[in-house]
Amino acid sequence: MANKTRDGIKLTQIVRALAKISGIEIRKGTKHPYIAMYQGLRPCPVAASTDAKKMLVPWIEQATGYERNSIYSSLKSGEWYE
Repeated sequence: MANKTRDGIKLTQIVRALAKISGIEIRKGTKHPYIAMYQGLRPCPVAASTDAKKMLVPWIEQATGYERNSIYSSLKSGEWYE
């Protein structure tokens, strides 16, 4: 199993950043290593097949209201800055 997304971000960095966002929960998946969940939104898979910029960033933007570039930077660094 690859440990990076399609656009080259380590899955552990993404999970670390997502875990710091209030309201977002991470669970293990069956078809995907991780599933990000937020009340009121469909679950978002996090896997090697995920393109973080196209799939995760818009999902996180809906959940938090933060700007897309800062979200993507946070995912790449593995840190969440509120």
